[in-house]
Amino acid sequence: MKNMTFVKIVCMSAIICLFTSMSGLLSTVDAADSFGDPFDGNKLQNPNWEWQNEPPNWDVGETVDGRLYIDCEPNRNLWAGDASHFLYQETEADTFDVETHFRAKWDTTSGVNGLLVKSPEDDNWVTIKFWGRDAGAKGHIQYQRKEAGLGPQDIQWRFGDWGDIEMSMRLKKEGDTYTAWYKAEGDDDWMDIGEGTFALTPPLWLGVYAGVAAGDGNLEVEYEYFTDNMNPFNVEPGGKATTTWGAVKTRY
Repeated sequence: MKNMTFVKIVCMSAIICLFTSMSGLLSTVDAADSFGDPFDGNKLQNPNWEWQNEPPNWDVGETVDGRLYIDCEPNRNLWAGDASHFLYQETEADTFDVETHFRAKWDTTSGVNGLLVKSPEDDNWVTIKFWGRDAGAKGHIQYQRKEAGLGPQDIQWRFGDWGDIEMSMRLKKEGDTYTAWYKAEGDDDWMDIGEGTFALTPPLWLGVYAGVAAGDGNLEVEYEYFTDNMNPFNVEPGGKATTTWGAVKTRY
């Protein structure tokens, strides 16, 4: 009887160890398969990130707690050519749904930042971005491909202070169809800014970017998180396992 009890204890211990090991492995696999990153701690949490034109001054959690901070260089535009500071993950996914929340502080006639999916082979891309401009224009929300629009006309930013805004952006891909949304600080609902169809040859680069498009001036961007709505990265911002967004409004 004692021997049988001992055998049961050993078997149970082995099962617990195996379950723990598998749980750890599954967490690692989930993290590797997700595009998400909560930008917590003092480093990038997702192991799949790469830089295009890595900025000389950036950090996670040091300048601003819980945020990816980018101090942009001049002549880092995204339009005819892509010279932006672009933090990306390579993927061949046919579908994705990602979002981010950021604060942008600018003192330049032209600064850009937002969500970007790019095909290096095509030298083309799809973006939803904020274009920080002068005090008169303040800025625009733009939904674009290279040197052209994608969907409705630009939305002029008419609320918030010049030189300092905070907002959220979301981009969804279903095959060659893209849908984009934005949400002003304090809003509960996403504002739908249109759907567009545009083919990009994989592998694709997906992520966030920023840059002073003009030859001089300053742009500092703080990204709070990069959320994968289809496959959340372990624990998303605020300690939630998944991200819940408000109802979607249609822009007319």
